[in-house]
Amino acid sequence: MKGWLPMETSIVKFSVSLTLLALIQMHGYQGCLEKERIGLLQLKSFFISISDSENKYNIPNSWVNDDPMSDCCDWERVKCNATTRRVTQLSLDILPQNKYNDFIDGSPLLNMSLLLPFEELQSLDLSFNLFEGVYKDKAYDSFGSLKQLKMLNLGYNLFNDSILPYLNTLTSLTTLILGGNNIDGSRTKQGLVNLRNLQVLDLTGNRISAGSVTRLGIANLTNLEALDIRGNRINGSVTRLGKQL
Repeated sequence: MKGWLPMETSIVKFSVSLTLLALIQMHGYQGCLEKERIGLLQLKSFFISISDSENKYNIPNSWVNDDPMSDCCDWERVKCNATTRRVTQLSLDILPQNKYNDFIDGSPLLNMSLLLPFEELQSLDLSFNLFEGVYKDKAYDSFGSLKQLKMLNLGYNLFNDSILPYLNTLTSLTTLILGGNNIDGSRTKQGLVNLRNLQVLDLTGNRISAGSVTRLGIANLTNLEALDIRGNRINGSVTRLGKQL
């Protein structure tokens, strides 16, 4: 009997290994998609790169790469579909800290290609990050991949009219928040004319004049239920579809 112990031990170890592998595979099936977990880690690295080295306290601590059993659907600032386990909501507001607050090095550019893995994303909050633009490389492809995006918050950044052509590709949007940016509408050809599903549009605190309202294509947004344009350069009222705004 003693001669069989090594073989029995090997069989037991092999069985345990198979059990652990099955559990990991089961957990992976129930957890978030691997490419989205990797995508979140790349987003974390991006925000760290544009943050002051001594002020990273808003960077999500739960986004870790050293625990293969960590389900990214349980990570802070992330929400997933309960059935598909695909990421549907990302709250990436107020992440970079201090590095660009004095504007000495300029403000950061948003790398939209980092969002390519999140094909079922429905809600994205990127407010209060001091972004002044986007990297043009693959920008249209990146915006165009967000075919299910319903809510986008870009409030309180430094975007100007150059962001509008990219936003105009997000035809599934129902809510768009652009308050607190540098948009004036004077340098846009189409504005937001393609966003015909838009119901809520926040343009507060920009540099929009009465003439720019027309160039922004707001009159074409026939499903619009709420429009806020306070804090701009508009004297008097603006009329859209026979209604005063």
